[in-house]
Amino acid sequence: MLSVWAQGRFRYYRIRDDDVAALIENLVDLAAKATVGRRRAMPAEQLRRSRTCYHHLAGQLGVLLSNALIRRRLVVIDGRDGRVTEQGLAWCRAEAIDFDSARQPHLRLCNDWTERVPHLAGPFANAVLARLVEMRGVAPHRIPRALRITDRGRAFFDRLGVQVSF
Repeated sequence: MLSVWAQGRFRYYRIRDDDVAALIENLVDLAAKATVGRRRAMPAEQLRRSRTCYHHLAGQLGVLLSNALIRRRLVVIDGRDGRVTEQGLAWCRAEAIDFDSARQPHLRLCNDWTERVPHLAGPFANAVLARLVEMRGVAPHRIPRALRITDRGRAFFDRLGVQVSF
């Protein structure tokens, strides 16, 4: 019913296929009917939207960034590791993103606990977040680790072809 994703000392479990997911959704619906009136605790909306994960971007914004970089072939993923392409290095120079490109791998996948899909981690991802902070594209939120996107950050994502709707 489950598959496991090992990341360092942590193990993340995923639902193996759509049949199992449908069964669980039906059980959740049944449980919700039995607990009408009780509210389930959810992570703060702001943490789900955008936050730091160690020194890189996570949440919906981190996943949007990862997907855009992969789609535009600025980075390529091989298994769980990845590298910045030549086109990606040119993009880094244009956006003033500085990282040690000699260090391999440039990036790796990191499982996002709210989105349940990977975002990018490692030296390259750390440098992207550092640049967003430096240019005031993201700013701290009152919730620890949460970030809010600014107009400068929206412009950064627009250049990647990503419309941020929050």
